[in-house]
Amino acid sequence: MNWVSYDFKRQKAGAPGEVLDRITYPCGFCKGTGIPPSKKTGACLVCAGKGTVDVGPLAVVCAYCRGAGTSILNRSLSCAVCRGKGVVQVTGRTISACAACRGGGRSGATRLPCTACRGIGVNMH
Repeated sequence: MNWVSYDFKRQKAGAPGEVLDRITYPCGFCKGTGIPPSKKTGACLVCAGKGTVDVGPLAVVCAYCRGAGTSILNRSLSCAVCRGKGVVQVTGRTISACAACRGGGRSGATRLPCTACRGIGVNMH
């Protein structure tokens, strides 16, 4: 993975892999969504799978699942790596994709945050 940074304060582009200032990058563990990755879905917790919510005599589309009736099971949790922000701070001078998780932020067998890069997906030097 090739990282190129741009310092907006100094109007200067950095060399590939060089971090010029405290810059944010998408979280490697949650892919920038801010929620833990999961493909498991279940009945929506708000509308119980109906897709609508009864409000008095009316029924409105459920805002939580957007009318689908299903939602990702752990959507209400925050990503443990980026704390729900979707981005991580990188402070090292140069960075490279983590060799242990290949930039994905998750260890192979357990699918937990990579211990080598702490789930960020990059190693700072």
